[in-house]
Amino acid sequence: MEFVMLALFASAFWLLSEPIGSSSKRGEWWVEVDTDSPKRTYYFGPYDSREEASNQTTSYIRNLEKKGAKKISINIKQGRQPTELRASEES
Repeated sequence: MEFVMLALFASAFWLLSEPIGSSSKRGEWWVEVDTDSPKRTYYFGPYDSREEASNQTTSYIRNLEKKGAKKISINIKQGRQPTELRASEES
């Protein structure tokens, strides 16, 4: 009986100690940045939460604008690491 109670306690502790929004089961958070000029997609991350990823978007936009990028769009995604961290149609 004591073993069962200890196992239940350990299971409950493990579940409750995992941070809210933790990505351990669902994947990491990534910032996908698309630009029309040049036609590119960039991926930044991984981040532990959507909020952490979102907090970085302003600096990414600012840096790309300084480099002359036009029509910048941001999409925050949760999942596995992208196969390429920069994709370009202008190879």
